[in-house]
Amino acid sequence: MTDNPFAGPMSMVKIDGAKIKLLREQQGLTQLYLATAVEVTTDTISRWENRRYPSIKRDNGLKLAEALNVQLEDILEDIPAETPEESMSLQPPHADNLPTADPPSPHQRPTKMWPLLLLSGTLLLIVSAFIWYFYQSQTAGEFTTARILPPHCIAGQPFPVVIQVSGAADSPTALIIKETPPDNSIIKATSPKVTTGGLKNKQIKWLKKIQGKAFFAYMVAVSGKEQETAEFSGTAAISHESEAPITGATDIVLSHFHWADTNKDNIISDDEILAVYEQYGEITDIDLDIDLIEEIWLGSAYQWDAATASYKIID
Repeated sequence: MTDNPFAGPMSMVKIDGAKIKLLREQQGLTQLYLATAVEVTTDTISRWENRRYPSIKRDNGLKLAEALNVQLEDILEDIPAETPEESMSLQPPHADNLPTADPPSPHQRPTKMWPLLLLSGTLLLIVSAFIWYFYQSQTAGEFTTARILPPHCIAGQPFPVVIQVSGAADSPTALIIKETPPDNSIIKATSPKVTTGGLKNKQIKWLKKIQGKAFFAYMVAVSGKEQETAEFSGTAAISHESEAPITGATDIVLSHFHWADTNKDNIISDDEILAVYEQYGEITDIDLDIDLIEEIWLGSAYQWDAATASYKIID
């Protein structure tokens, strides 16, 4: 199978919309999932599937194939070669070779099977609808999201934000998360890491398949004055479901206390350091500055020095 390139500076390929739609539905993926992966609109995906655009750029074809977990050749249009046997089969049969129908016997009577067929079809539709509704209810009930935020932070100092997702444990689920930090914030790190395309317009976008529990996190610093509040928002979407707001914490207050010092007494207690490990222990590939938290915990107290932008630990 060739890629069917057209002449010109832009390489094009001919795609088979029916194949694309079938592969997407077999894997339980949405048009939104494919659109995000290829970086096009859902309308474009719909046009591709309905063969309104039979030819697309090769780069988009490669992205589309990767999102569907197949090779590019698997979504291209088939061009079968016509064989002599096929040509002969297209010729109309000679009248002499047509089979002759026997005249109906006067003893034959039409069998009245249609009431039974109608009843069977109705029962089949009812059972199918019940199974579909039950499956959708179970799937929707298994998917939850929750944002974990510290109650406060120091302006300009990074702190962690965690989005905990719970999905179906018995099958993978395609997931899109769109998280919007405050305008007066700077993203320091993300987990899982996102490409530059996933950090646009002050929004973090993750596209991933999950099974069971999953954690998405980022380190962020917020600027502003003490007692000001910074708000976070975001949405999550899975296959066959529309976007839904991420639940959990939505705002944080600027203060002069470390984010792990939840009761703001200038001490990180045993309970507070254990809470850090419990809530953020799953995040291993971004720096939470655990060493500093442990130093404050080992000391008697701490103070924030705004002039030097550093913590003074009291032994």
